[in-house]
Amino acid sequence: MLKSIKLKIARIIVNKKIKNDYKKQSYTNFLKNSVSFFILMPDNEIYFHHALSIINFFETLSKDITVFTKDFQVNLLPIKYRNHSINFTLEDITKLNLPTNEFGNKLKEYEFDLVLDLNKEENLFYSLIANLVRAQVRIGFKKNNSDKYYNLQIENSEDNPEIFYKNLLNCLQMF
Repeated sequence: MLKSIKLKIARIIVNKKIKNDYKKQSYTNFLKNSVSFFILMPDNEIYFHHALSIINFFETLSKDITVFTKDFQVNLLPIKYRNHSINFTLEDITKLNLPTNEFGNKLKEYEFDLVLDLNKEENLFYSLIANLVRAQVRIGFKKNNSDKYYNLQIENSEDNPEIFYKNLLNCLQMF
């Protein structure tokens, strides 16, 4: 019950912090025209390893990638991206599982062309992070309240993590 109350309070806080001022825009060639990417690695460790294929895909496109992950997972990233990462510790998370004000203010200084949240399940911490940085396009998976957090949502009901991210790659390649 306490967890449910904390989640409701966190949703209220997130909804107040997020500005849904998405402008109508064409998504034709947005991937090709975007230069800087902010990739939020999944919170789930099994999915994390399979999500590395997404980073490899963007590397083949010669994109400027910044990866967001837990501090202890930085060593699991390809060497090239370890210095191009923003990581967080437990000290950066409040009791409501949201970013602290200090950490949130730090993230507001960053600007990217595209934010990609690789979390399959709803995670308010990552959803808020995706909206704290400045970006034209925010991509996430269809989940609870995702209309509020992302201006492009991808439906993917696959449970196998490897196939899940292959489906995402196929979808991204259309753009």
